[in-house]
Amino acid sequence: MPWFYFDVLHDGDEVTRDHKGIDLPDMVAAKIEALQIWKRVIRERDAGGRNPLHWNVAILNLHGTVLALVPYPADCDAWG
Repeated sequence: MPWFYFDVLHDGDEVTRDHKGIDLPDMVAAKIEALQIWKRVIRERDAGGRNPLHWNVAILNLHGTVLALVPYPADCDAWG
């Protein structure tokens, strides 16, 4: 299975790097994991964090190549 990393790209050039990564079966599973990360980011925002509206979760491979950017989900208010 491929190894994926999930960096959070903040406003400007600030990045929260994922130094651990996770072994997932495919890109579909990686996108689902990115949405789980968004859920955590949104909970932290509600607890007083910064507004992540223009942030992205970058999905990277083992070599650091960005495979996809997952933007702030439009339907996140429905997540509760």
